[in-house]
Amino acid sequence: MGFDNECILNIQSLAGEYFCPVCRLLVYPNEALQSQCTHLYCKPCLTYVVSTTRACPYDGYLVTEADSKPLVESNKMLADTIGKIAVHCLYHRSGCTWQGPLSECTAHCSGCAFGNSPVVCNRCGIQIVHRQVQEHAQNCPSVQPQAQQAKGGQDTAAAGTTAAAENEQLYEPGPF
Repeated sequence: MGFDNECILNIQSLAGEYFCPVCRLLVYPNEALQSQCTHLYCKPCLTYVVSTTRACPYDGYLVTEADSKPLVESNKMLADTIGKIAVHCLYHRSGCTWQGPLSECTAHCSGCAFGNSPVVCNRCGIQIVHRQVQEHAQNCPSVQPQAQQAKGGQDTAAAGTTAAAENEQLYEPGPF
């Protein structure tokens, strides 16, 4: 899954190639896969494309998992460039003021005290801690049935990525 676009500083200045064509989120350089046509995907989004259309949304070229390589192996320079993008902490809406390169964000967030801040899902009303937002967005009981109906009852990676992309709109700070 990609990085929350709401946390990117100066997003307007970034090249479109840094974003997954399916979920439209900034790819994590250490997790991104580069297809044979050179486009970057989040792992769940690549799996979704391979299991459905098998065509790149940008250029229509055939996309397979076998022909897709980890970005850090296929284009280390691009991975390093994406890793230097300036971002906020994923928990900045809960009060964290950390800013730094994307490559350091995961390490920061794993120990960030604001990740334990309570938030309430606006769709189902369940209170969770902030660091569980992405997981909850994929499994929210109020979102999942709608996503399954839209996909003919199939649970897909794309439904999860769409829900995760909307996650900041779905959660409010908890009552603490």
